[in-house]
Amino acid sequence: MRKVQVYIEGQRLELFKDEVVQIISSVQNVNDIAKVFTDFSQSFTIPASEHNNAIFKHFYENAIDSSLDHQVRRAASIEIDFIPFRTGKIQIEKSNIKNGRVESYTITFFGDIRTLQDFFGEDKLNTLDMSPWAHFYDGTEVEERVKDALTDYDIRYPLISSKRAWTYGDNANTDISQNSHKIVFTELFPAIKVEKIFEAIETKYGINFTGLFLNDSRFKKLFLWLKNKDSFAFYDRRPLDFTAYNVVGFPYMNDFVNLADNEIQIVYQAESILGTLLGVGFTYYVKIYVTAFANSGTNLATNVTYLDIYKNGTLLTTRQATFNNVAEYAILVPYDTSADSTFTFKGRTTEDVNVEYYCEMTLIVNGSDTDANGNYYCNTVIDIADNLFTKDLDIAGNMPDMKIKDFVSGIIKQFNLTCVASDPTTFALTPLETWYAQGRLFDVTKYIDIESIDIERVKLFKKIDFKHQKSETLLNTAFSEANFREYGDLQDVYDYDGGEYTIELPFETILHQRFTGEDLQVGYSLDKTLKPIIPKPVLLYFNGEQDCSFYLNNGISTNHILTYAMFGQDLVYNGSNYTLNFGWDNSSFYLEPIQNNIFLVYYYNYLGNLYSKKQRLTYCKGIFPTAILTSLKLNDRLIIRDKRYIINEIKTNANTGDVDLVLLHDFRQFQTFPLPIFVAKGQGVIEVPFYFKNSTTQVDIDLGTTGITTPSTTLTEPSIVEFTLPSLTPFDEFTTENPSTFITETGFQTLRLEEGNDVTYEIDVTYRFEDGSTETDTLIITQER
Repeated sequence: MRKVQVYIEGQRLELFKDEVVQIISSVQNVNDIAKVFTDFSQSFTIPASEHNNAIFKHFYENAIDSSLDHQVRRAASIEIDFIPFRTGKIQIEKSNIKNGRVESYTITFFGDIRTLQDFFGEDKLNTLDMSPWAHFYDGTEVEERVKDALTDYDIRYPLISSKRAWTYGDNANTDISQNSHKIVFTELFPAIKVEKIFEAIETKYGINFTGLFLNDSRFKKLFLWLKNKDSFAFYDRRPLDFTAYNVVGFPYMNDFVNLADNEIQIVYQAESILGTLLGVGFTYYVKIYVTAFANSGTNLATNVTYLDIYKNGTLLTTRQATFNNVAEYAILVPYDTSADSTFTFKGRTTEDVNVEYYCEMTLIVNGSDTDANGNYYCNTVIDIADNLFTKDLDIAGNMPDMKIKDFVSGIIKQFNLTCVASDPTTFALTPLETWYAQGRLFDVTKYIDIESIDIERVKLFKKIDFKHQKSETLLNTAFSEANFREYGDLQDVYDYDGGEYTIELPFETILHQRFTGEDLQVGYSLDKTLKPIIPKPVLLYFNGEQDCSFYLNNGISTNHILTYAMFGQDLVYNGSNYTLNFGWDNSSFYLEPIQNNIFLVYYYNYLGNLYSKKQRLTYCKGIFPTAILTSLKLNDRLIIRDKRYIINEIKTNANTGDVDLVLLHDFRQFQTFPLPIFVAKGQGVIEVPFYFKNSTTQVDIDLGTTGITTPSTTLTEPSIVEFTLPSLTPFDEFTTENPSTFITETGFQTLRLEEGNDVTYEIDVTYRFEDGSTETDTLIITQER
């Protein structure tokens, strides 16, 4: 019998001697292939000892005042024989009382991933602080971020029109190849790197996303288009800065003003207190009176000042004021016990301007501002600093209307990522196949009860849909009407009797247009009647610099643009084309299907293994020693007799070491680099991500006689390594079966055969582990001549 230790916020709980602590663990389950799972326990009981009562603040007795909110899960960990086993959070479910005495508590343990959404709640993207990536907004700045593809800008302006369908070379009044019909900079909406949104999420919630994938170009060059209105209008948006407040009368509203966070917090106080002072039978309200006045600055005659008022993070109302006019609004808040209310305020303007703000709160009794003598019962005046607005881009204010949890889960689905916690606030994001490749082999044959093994048919889906949000843009509509499906989507149909499963992203894809004979690609956020539309959130790849010829007006002058930063669904990575599309639709720029699509790169290996005709679900039981229980990861692979398995689900009795396993046969190639890296012709430098296998301390790279060079051949942490490939003499194209040379006027010339003359390099990669053992894999690079 093993000893189990359970800790909550660093304090060890006292346990019943015979209580079973059972943990169920799964990351990607065959029954729900689009979800990321994690550890959770069956509920178990602990004694209501004096020690545990103190930890749970006598949950059973609500007459005891406590600052502890029992609705909130608390940080926890589980050890087996004092060896770390799992981390996560504990939720108290109930207390069990017999004969008037509390006997025990029922609690549930949840793994860290299960609690990730607890950080986000219902918060939306527009609540993030994106000011570190703002820039001064004017036409010159927009022009630079359109034409300069070499500078590493976090904010760019994709060529997507929301006003008119641009044309090229047709002499129409939409022909942007002509000076007179140029693109005006205000037609363009901004886009921001997705990695910067993740950084803002980390800052807001005190969490940390890790993983080599976050440094991969296929993530770092991913942008979110910022469009939440029909036409782009610039506003500098700033929260109001509370500097002081003064309370007149009864002091019961002192705590309503939070100077540190610039909030008014209407919190419940027991009605009996106010009833004692003011009399019984009254009704109570708080009136918040706010004003805004633009009083100095430049261009006041054209400036528009707004005051945005938020309740619990959601926009409640917007008030407008122009020069010499006041924006004002009175909020009447019922004073009851139903829920606390938090009010925040933001100002925004279209020009450089100084704005004064004023805020006052009044406690209203029975709907009257004053008592019988005409005196305010309680009046609070809040001093607010003047806001000096400058034309910095308001990124948050242009964010799509989207919850943070939906955004993060959408990115996880987009690239089929696993999300694995190393502690309560650190979450590693890794593509599923790469995550499995990091696992190690454990031969557990001798720990398995081989007399009790069940083999079951895998109940596979007969249809799997990979879908984006439906797009109403004119080019997407034309595609769907012609093809009876959405551009970028994919559907796999199987001759099985299972149900249907849909992997649906919260993102929309916009089909772009490449002008005939030009390297200029544009998109349209217009419906088929050419009216502007607000799409669902749109992900775009920044695909480097392309030559072009069109005209753009920056508000001061109209300039001829000869290079531009191209956006769309495609990305060149290591000399090969990749796409955000699920399937093999033609690229709007390259005008051919892109083989490296989302399905093939991130989903195919797992589904190919799952849908193998040899695949079975294996149910078995065993007893694992503590060393295996505490070191086994869900991406490790198990060997039982002569077969290899991946873990679909494992149920662990932490007290006894008994395990119930649900396993899938593993037919993959067992190495960290399951696929060769193909390098396109002319690509001299490539990036190769080196993920460490579990328990790796060092990786050694043996380049041998390949002629490939790299800055370092010894790695002590996961890294993206740049390899410089040798220059190869190119072959001339010649479609013939046999000859390798032929005679020309200049002598012998080398030929390229139909089957090609690619050069393949094999590089040994040795992994050194904590226990001193080693494993060697082979990295295969194929270079096109």
